[in-house]
Amino acid sequence: MALQATPEELRELLVTRLAVMDEAEFDRARSMATRLRIPLERALVERGRFPFGFLLEQLAQTWGVGFIDLKISDVRPESLRAVREEYARAHTLVPFDRQDQQLRVAMWDPRDRRIIHEVERMTGLRVVPYLAPARSIQRAQLLYKGDLRKMLEQAAAEESDPGKRPPHRGEEDRPAVALLDRLLEYAAVSQASDIHIEPYELEVLVRYRIDGALQEVLSLPPEALAPLVSRVKILSGMRIDERRAPQDGRFRASPGDVHMDLRVSSLPTLWGEKVVLRNILRPFGMILITGPTGSGKTTTLYAVIARLGSERQNVVNISTIEDPIEYTMPRVSQTQVNQAAGIEFATGLRALLRQDPDIIMVGEIRDRETVEVAVRAALVGRLLLSTLHTNDATVAVPRLLDMGVEPFLLASTLSLVMAQRLVRRICTNCRESTPPDTPILQTLRSRPDFEATIRVLQAEGTLNKTDDPLASLRLFRGKGCPQCSGTGFRGRLGVFELFEIDDRARGMIMERRDAAAIRAAAIARGMKTMFQDGLAKVFLGETTLEEVARVAL
Repeated sequence: MALQATPEELRELLVTRLAVMDEAEFDRARSMATRLRIPLERALVERGRFPFGFLLEQLAQTWGVGFIDLKISDVRPESLRAVREEYARAHTLVPFDRQDQQLRVAMWDPRDRRIIHEVERMTGLRVVPYLAPARSIQRAQLLYKGDLRKMLEQAAAEESDPGKRPPHRGEEDRPAVALLDRLLEYAAVSQASDIHIEPYELEVLVRYRIDGALQEVLSLPPEALAPLVSRVKILSGMRIDERRAPQDGRFRASPGDVHMDLRVSSLPTLWGEKVVLRNILRPFGMILITGPTGSGKTTTLYAVIARLGSERQNVVNISTIEDPIEYTMPRVSQTQVNQAAGIEFATGLRALLRQDPDIIMVGEIRDRETVEVAVRAALVGRLLLSTLHTNDATVAVPRLLDMGVEPFLLASTLSLVMAQRLVRRICTNCRESTPPDTPILQTLRSRPDFEATIRVLQAEGTLNKTDDPLASLRLFRGKGCPQCSGTGFRGRLGVFELFEIDDRARGMIMERRDAAAIRAAAIARGMKTMFQDGLAKVFLGETTLEEVARVAL
């Protein structure tokens, strides 16, 4: 489906205004589109290696309309009734919100005044058009099917009870096929990252991982397991007759025209084969780890790279530029800064970009030149990881702006900032419980964020929900033993603060808001501070309050 933008508009945007590609590269992309008979914007994204969502967002600004990367949670069910499903699908649009006499409509072509006038005539409401990715519109249109959960339960009932199956089903209408289709549709609507099919003695449990947490979706009878697993194995190229050994596979599915790339893993258990389907994502953007020297930033970066390489089965190009190389990693192209040879962070990063990397790790962002190249790398579809010296996560934003990054570029590329510190871990061999000193409790209660901290720790289960959760609190310390050489500590652990860049944060970046305002807004939206994370580990007996105060106050 071609984007409704002229070549002249795209050239003005990408070459002149954003400078993400030059004239020659644009012309090569145009020739590629003609030769392969594909939309120009697809060729531009392929040649320029920038995210398609970024292109849409910038076009929306140029056109003077809103942009929304539509999520299912954005769609109010009552707004769907304003426009018929057939019409919405025919014109690639979906109404997602209604306020008073305004109807907000996500559209693939928000400049089509004819369609806008038709919707206004049909609904009697004033349409506010938004540009949205076609895929997100198609995913939202799945909600027109009504209650997908009921459809899922119906398919499960037909699978487990032959008497409930309609007669004369074709091969593609078999219950196991329909059940898996419904499972994938429901996963697409709920934006689940994983689907777990878990066999137990009396049931088969289906759970989805949504926003990082597993949620129970469906309970099936044990006899539903074999045909469902067989269907998954057929699609993913796994052996159906092998039930005693783990297997891996993958397949693609398009429930409701929403494309999913699924990695499949099966594992024999006591009650049958457990199957996990993981929706593979292609992340891009910039992730920064902040903290002082010796806080474990580089170790965290190496751990992230190892995890990314493992999850993607080493089918990605991972490259680093470091000073120095502290760990050697298999199947990672590592380059060391060598000033005598003219290899510095900025020059080395430029060279890496010509090596077609998927993931780049830059040891440290030190200067304006490095950060400019890093932002450009993240802008054109790479996942860039690096470190920055700041006291907390949110201060990274004004620090990068002060280094000369344009606000719209930073808002478009920065995905996550994590601040971390290391504290000493209480020796488990000599750990003992002790009541907290009264001055310590008074210090905690006098903090301006005391009530907010208590709510956070109660919500996650670290503290009991009582009128005074500190009244019966017990802390821990190590009294000293031969294993810890009498110090009471053995080993270290991290305390963390994760600042996720959402739409609100992007708006504040564009407005160049100060660090205090950005931090207050992030905490109000649920960011757990480094002190709160450290305090939780104090109450769980992993470290002491003095250790947390040393690094996080």
